Amino acid sequence: MPQSAPPPQTLRARKLQRRSMETIGQILTATVAVIERVGVHNLTIDLVAAEAGVSKGGVLHHFPTKTALIVAAMRQDMETLMMEIDETADATVNFASALAQLARRIALEEGGVSPAFLVAATEIPEAAGVLATMFSTLVERAGKDDKAGSIDSTLVLFASYGILISLGMKSFQPSIPQLETLFEKLDGFAAKA
Repeated sequence: MPQSAPPPQTLRARKLQRRSMETIGQILTATVAVIERVGVHNLTIDLVAAEAGVSKGGVLHHFPTKTALIVAAMRQDMETLMMEIDETADATVNFASALAQLARRIALEEGGVSPAFLVAATEIPEAAGVLATMFSTLVERAGKDDKAGSIDSTLVLFASYGILISLGMKSFQPSIPQLETLFEKLDGFAAKA
């Protein structure tokens, strides 16, 4: 028996779905803000709800646990980074250059990778999975970009990742001119990849 197409959504259902997506976006944005302010360990559903301007029940409706909330926020952050890499790669010569440009922007505008997300990834297996998936995707893409016998794009990826983690963890604190020089050299290397 052939299946019939699902009935079209009503205007009310579309409005509710759009409002739900907006609420989820507010909650995830608030989660990142709260994590940056108080850290992963001090994150509470109440703090996120207050930051997002929604009820605690509203947060729990979409994210039943603190872990689900943290993982969803990390996933959204990683998806945004991947889209930015794709857009930059489309506008540049190669993937390595896109990685170097993104690393420069994150280093100069955000101070590196969020230490709170790194802590979450070390303590929450699901969060570690988000980072591992993103990184393995980047390694695969860099490998495809590498010319036969070359690992230049992969080297740019690891250099960028190392710089951003070191900056985020405050184990590497160069001046802005030193950072600019470092990225100029990385950009030059990436352009040849």
